[in-house]
Amino acid sequence: MNRRILLILLMVLGAVPVLTGATAVVGGLGFSPDDTNGNVYFDSEYRFLGVWWMAAGVLLWWSLRAPRPRAVVTRALLGVMVLGGVARLLGAALTGLPPVPFRVSMAVELLVIPALLVWHRRAYPVVRPPVA
Repeated sequence: MNRRILLILLMVLGAVPVLTGATAVVGGLGFSPDDTNGNVYFDSEYRFLGVWWMAAGVLLWWSLRAPRPRAVVTRALLGVMVLGGVARLLGAALTGLPPVPFRVSMAVELLVIPALLVWHRRAYPVVRPPVA
């Protein structure tokens, strides 16, 4: 039951980058929560990063189809999400708070994701083969 709840939460979490990434790719800055005045550079970068973000969600879903053998992939993705939260925090410290949707994302990345990461490590310990 504990593992099932974890996997469901991670599947839902994976939907966030898939949906928001696809929205970024298709909608560009028109769907951005901040006004960047339609700058061509930022629109291109936003769409490009949307693909990476969407791919992270798809890869997370893929890793959950075989949670024990792909546990390292799941944890690597969760770890990168935490690092993304740290980068957002650095940006907030240097340039000010981002729009509300990104503040919520930062809170999830710095509080919820680490908790899920610890839970995942306990639910799916990685067994390393003995070194010959």
